[in-house]
Amino acid sequence: MTIIVLAAGLSSRMGAGENKLLLPYCGKPIIQSVLETALSFSDRVIAVTGHERERMEDAISVLDVETVYCPDYMEGQRRSTLCGISATDDDDFAIVPGDLPLLSYSDYEGAAALLSSHSISRAVFSGIPGHPVMFREEHKKRILEFDGSLKEYLSMHDVGKYNGSIGTVLDADTPSRYRAIVSGDRDLSILH
Repeated sequence: MTIIVLAAGLSSRMGAGENKLLLPYCGKPIIQSVLETALSFSDRVIAVTGHERERMEDAISVLDVETVYCPDYMEGQRRSTLCGISATDDDDFAIVPGDLPLLSYSDYEGAAALLSSHSISRAVFSGIPGHPVMFREEHKKRILEFDGSLKEYLSMHDVGKYNGSIGTVLDADTPSRYRAIVSGDRDLSILH
């Protein structure tokens, strides 16, 4: 299983020019925490970089992860997702945004368990689709050739869903969500 962690985005919803993945969480950058959890589940983790490539790669250089630079990161998450998928070998893979520091090992286990009965699996928390999203390797070529979003691709398939933790959906997209993550506030209204 290769875990693809998306770390190429502009963090535009964070505002003030902040790169959300480099903000502190438990004494380290958010991206480092996300990658450490991914490494606890899989030996092969790929971080897809783009925006502020040098700063991002410096922040994650202490970890044993591969980095793949996506030169088209300005075109959106779809491009960085495709860069990451292209870098996988012929094995199963998972896609995880780099701004989910509360994602846990058990969330990865939940998704992986469903791959025995589904070729795609994903977390759901309170009815909200979350991550990781895991795929059997047979989907690699199909996704790379698909002319649409990953959301559209998923809507065309039988996706196994399991009840994940709040960490599968509570991302650090905005200042209020980041504050909720750091403070431990789990007011679910922040998710809507």
